[in-house]
Amino acid sequence: MLQFACTAAFAGTVAGCAAKKPIDDIPSQGFIIRSITWVLADDPERACEQTLGKPLIGTRLACARLRGDQCTIYVKPPRSEDDRTAIYILGHEALHCFVGHFHHAAN
Repeated sequence: MLQFACTAAFAGTVAGCAAKKPIDDIPSQGFIIRSITWVLADDPERACEQTLGKPLIGTRLACARLRGDQCTIYVKPPRSEDDRTAIYILGHEALHCFVGHFHHAAN
């Protein structure tokens, strides 16, 4: 696994990402500051299970774990700059870092 860290700011309100929480609205204004660690994993599903400390229901291409202002994203690296699926998944998980829970969890 290879790790990269960055600090990012985004508009909105703060919420955590966890299973069975009410769905949070995607904010339209304000600021959120997070420190994001991007973990490039050959098997993101296994990395997510180990990180979350429980087996997952269904398949998972990636996950984000938010603790305070620290967020860690586990995902396969893009194969190239044109790998739209991998880039979409990374962006989806980054949105969890800023917004929190915006869709129903699988478990």
